[in-house]
Amino acid sequence: MSLKDRPKLQLRLTLALVASVAALACAGCSTTVIDAIPAWAGGEPAGAPQRPATAAEYPPVNDRPPARDTKLITEQEQSKIEGELTTVRNTQAVQAQDMQKDRAEVLATTPQLTAAQAKAAAARAARDKAKASDPRPN
Repeated sequence: MSLKDRPKLQLRLTLALVASVAALACAGCSTTVIDAIPAWAGGEPAGAPQRPATAAEYPPVNDRPPARDTKLITEQEQSKIEGELTTVRNTQAVQAQDMQKDRAEVLATTPQLTAAQAKAAAARAARDKAKASDPRPN
């Protein structure tokens, strides 16, 4: 074999390899081939259910859905539901007002810090933070 024939041989081998890989890939889409693969080689596991005898039909995309069996609610039912919702909303509004009153009472009875006390507390907090981040031992 001469050096001139070598690229032709490599091209033929490459084309044969590509064709065989393509054939194997296409064969992988076949269910009969996949079902024949044993479980130890990557086939279906032992507890897998059997395939259905007939293929499933595609859903009718353009067909209209059937009419509903349930009926709409009547005006009386709707007004009853609206009344219940209104009652719940009003109850929640009263509860929210009570909570605001309680909060206002708690804040009114809590002693407030003067400006000097707040400044001193902030200074203490800054000093404690600086102490905590200081790597030197005490």
